[in-house]
Amino acid sequence: MPHTAIFFSTRLTFTTHTDFPINAVDDLGETIDVYLFNSNTLDNEQIAAFAAHYLHPQEQAIFHKRKQQQAQQEYLASRIIIKTYASKHLGYDFADLYVLFDSQDNCLHVYHHNQIIALRCCISHSSGQVLVALLPTTKKVKLGVDLEWISTKRSLEKVAKHYYHAEELQACLAQTESVSETVVEEALQPSALYRIWTLKEALAKAIKQPIAKLIRDNVFAYCAPFNVHSACYSASDNHNNTMFDLSIISDIELTDNAANTHINILMGKLDQDLRKVK
Repeated sequence: MPHTAIFFSTRLTFTTHTDFPINAVDDLGETIDVYLFNSNTLDNEQIAAFAAHYLHPQEQAIFHKRKQQQAQQEYLASRIIIKTYASKHLGYDFADLYVLFDSQDNCLHVYHHNQIIALRCCISHSSGQVLVALLPTTKKVKLGVDLEWISTKRSLEKVAKHYYHAEELQACLAQTESVSETVVEEALQPSALYRIWTLKEALAKAIKQPIAKLIRDNVFAYCAPFNVHSACYSASDNHNNTMFDLSIISDIELTDNAANTHINILMGKLDQDLRKVK
């Protein structure tokens, strides 16, 4: 199935950065900046300090509803990255920014003094890894991202057999190097199943539809008018390599070149006074 093969190819590049925030450029233009950060590096002391120091009162109210440490780490990291970007690149005062989910518009908005600023953002997180996509624009841009840990314990095979479209299943089978007369669930590769899932999740965010409405539909047909970029990412944590799949879908083109790297992996510590960054 050659027309679906492109969805399983690696169409993202990764570069690491020890400084955070990354140095600003003179002209951002219509460029989607994507950042990946391991929030597991935040310890209990930092979680408490950062929540008090970096979160707006409205964000703190939401943060304190998250009882699991990993959920708190992911929430903190995403908000710090978004607000630092808006402060450094767009000139806003960090302390006056806050990020909230708009249930009516079904997306995140960044606010400055109760006004939505011209910054489109979309986030995803899995197993402590936090993916943040940012685009300064006043246009109604479609943008969706998804990041999923490729778990060896949690199988998507039963979900795929029950919910995935027939063409999606065939495309997953085509990714298997050798398929004999075995049942479908034995032949399907986990990485291919997760790729379909990240595409569906990213698409749902881009077109602002619940994933439940799209799960049975052919994601390849939906993605046809959009720019789609996906890849697998190996994260090293405590000497263990963990695989993730991620997808980005937008009506803004992303190009593979050195000047516009898709994924900026933030390796530095979130330990400076980010509110002073302008």
